[in-house]
Amino acid sequence: MYGRPVWTAALLTAVGLAGGLLAGVPPAAAAQAPETITSVAGGPGRGLATNVYQAPQAVSASTGRSVYVADGYVVRRLDVNANWEGVAAGTGVPGFSGDGGPAVSAQLGGVGAIAVDRASNIVILDTDNNRVRVVAARSGRFYGHAMTARDIYTVAGDGSFSFAGDGGPATKAGLSFPEGVAVDPGGNLVIADTDAHRVRVVAARSGQFYGQAMTAGDIYTVAGNGSSGYTGDGGPARAAELGFVQAVTVDSAGNLVLSDSVNGMIRVVAARSGTFYGQAMTAGDIYTVAGNGSLGYGGDGGPATQAELNFPDGVGIDPDGNLVIADAGNNRVRLVAAQSGTYDGQDMTAGDIYTVAGDGSSGLAGNAGPATAAALNFPEGVTFDMAGNLVIADNANHRVRVVAAQSGTYYGQDMTAGHIYIASGNAVPGSSGNQGLARNAVLYVPASGPTASAVTADGRNDIVAQSDQVWFVCRISGSYFGRSLTAGHIYQIAGDGFAGYSGDRGPGQVAQVWAPRGLAIDAAGNLVIADTNNNRVRVVAARTGTFYGHSMTVGHIYTVAGTGTVGFSGDGGPATAAQLFTPEAVALDRAGNLVIGDAGNDRVRVVAERTGTFYGQAMTAGDIYTVAGDGTGRSSGDGGPATSAGLTPGAIAIDGAGNLVIADSYPNVDVSNNLIRVVATRTGTFYGQAMTAGDIYTVAGTGDPGFSGDGGAATAAELNNPDGVAVDHAGNLVIGDTYNNRVRVVAARTGTWYGQAMAAGDIYTVAGDGTPGFGGDGGPALQAELSSPQGVAVDSAGDLVIGDGGNGRVRVVRS
Repeated sequence: MYGRPVWTAALLTAVGLAGGLLAGVPPAAAAQAPETITSVAGGPGRGLATNVYQAPQAVSASTGRSVYVADGYVVRRLDVNANWEGVAAGTGVPGFSGDGGPAVSAQLGGVGAIAVDRASNIVILDTDNNRVRVVAARSGRFYGHAMTARDIYTVAGDGSFSFAGDGGPATKAGLSFPEGVAVDPGGNLVIADTDAHRVRVVAARSGQFYGQAMTAGDIYTVAGNGSSGYTGDGGPARAAELGFVQAVTVDSAGNLVLSDSVNGMIRVVAARSGTFYGQAMTAGDIYTVAGNGSLGYGGDGGPATQAELNFPDGVGIDPDGNLVIADAGNNRVRLVAAQSGTYDGQDMTAGDIYTVAGDGSSGLAGNAGPATAAALNFPEGVTFDMAGNLVIADNANHRVRVVAAQSGTYYGQDMTAGHIYIASGNAVPGSSGNQGLARNAVLYVPASGPTASAVTADGRNDIVAQSDQVWFVCRISGSYFGRSLTAGHIYQIAGDGFAGYSGDRGPGQVAQVWAPRGLAIDAAGNLVIADTNNNRVRVVAARTGTFYGHSMTVGHIYTVAGTGTVGFSGDGGPATAAQLFTPEAVALDRAGNLVIGDAGNDRVRVVAERTGTFYGQAMTAGDIYTVAGDGTGRSSGDGGPATSAGLTPGAIAIDGAGNLVIADSYPNVDVSNNLIRVVATRTGTFYGQAMTAGDIYTVAGTGDPGFSGDGGAATAAELNNPDGVAVDHAGNLVIGDTYNNRVRVVAARTGTWYGQAMAAGDIYTVAGDGTPGFGGDGGPALQAELSSPQGVAVDSAGDLVIGDGGNGRVRVVRS
């Protein structure tokens, strides 16, 4: 339901990160105790609302200025009177953590719905965790729990996927992928327990509700008998069959309104006997008020019960008491009139149904024009803000859109009554935070998280590759790549955020790149990109001049290796005429040659900067040559010529002696070698081994996947898909031991490194406790949780920089 990015190559290249601080790090970070770990980049996203990538599933409004948006693993807060967007809960990293602590530090498993109760507490349906959680607006006692303002608490569900616990404490009950939540006039929580085919209530206080005696804090079924289907209209709600109830709300009379999505119906459980939606209803019974059971579109202007709906999702009640439906499959928002009158500029009859937004087409057309003439794309949620504007979670458009009730200024825009506008969201995954503060940028998106990082040649600014885009993180204001940039902000430098190949010889920020997984900065300050899925290596020029044999314009992008076609060819000829196959890594050696980890071809290749002899071969400037790997993939050839060895290069570093250090790990079909290997560029003793120039040697790992060997010889230790490698200032090897969720170090010589006494040639964990997750910021690095760390680097202050891949963060271990 919510995609998880996978980082598949080295994230961070050790190119002299200066000063020990990344953009957006508060000054206090520099004073932390040694070996503590801190997140310095990446987060759930804050800033200009229309710059934040999101996929809103539900929306809910408070009695004040806030509108809350359910967006994957976070709850976002919009301000009716401004164009900024904040975060009310969630780190953006999926999981379950944080109960009893700050909501913004808690992990959520996927927000399915939101409600705001009478005390302004935010009620969150943590769907994938099978829980209901509450963010307290103020300190006090709510739902039977003592709560502190802005902290988060579980009030229903024990995390199990089950139906259990009716009549007992809600926190000990099982829930089954609940999708809807509301708060009734009595303060009780109403839960659409979707896969259990029931609607359940957590009593706020002891009393009689929905025809049952309830005890405060306990949970009860009020609709649905647990069978999937459609029966029971006109009878007791608890005896009725429900399909999959996607949403629930409460109308002004206290009736429960249910979106029975797969049945294509909206149903009501009457809170008291009376006439509602044009029907006589009996307290506790269930009735269909919209939809005839056929999935489709029809019936506008006639009785709602004869109309066709198509997977209706969110439901809401407008200020006049009318029922509003997010008719997702029809790309419309529709209204069932509670009373006859004129609403949204239309004359309406009680009980009839009308379209109020969307023309049925799928898309984003029509902004700033009449809402009924605009395109929507699977709208999943609706609510009304304090001004009475209709707020729509336009899910597949990745936006929240607003239909103005009256002309005025809302969400930072001038709006005309009845017209539709974008209030927040952006469909470009790499856009979150663009031109805003770097520390607020989202580095974790469904397609892919950050895949590489480097620092500019002056050591003052950082560059990050994410998904299908490369960002510039400006630490010091100035002119870079031909643009005037502001300190602490983040900017597109290459890629428009959409996967593809275009734009060569034009501005980098409007060109397309495709899953770039390696970055480096050359001596001239140019940005070198392993444009992995385009099977090319490309360069963004830092200044106008001639580089890699090409005349380049500042800020423009150029291909310097690869034809774009998958294959292996071209050795000994021009690099631009050679075939590459998913190049995963790039580096610059001490002679300025471009080194490429040509992962799919199971080779390391070099583009000569100048004519000469390198790696034992005569090379011509601009031509490409294999310097390691025979194309077979599976590890072989230790102690012999590197070009005759089997390997799969996932990451590359250059050590202080100029040797090539290779993370021989990238899975190629059934190959995952789990080794760190070195190609000696001169004869000598390195890493405790006598090495011959041009030969290859294993310096860490047994080849078997696993975790073992800490405190012993690195060559006897098990690694598990090590996908990052760097060399620190002391010459120690730093390894992103990805699947072990650890960062490990092989000591170059005996001494104390990273707070530990180490023996030369032995291996040690320096960050991560092996548990996949996100936790431990501000505490000891060895006790922190990491999630698939891949990229590692060491900055000029000696601090260890970690690309915490699965968590979408860059984290630093202070030395």
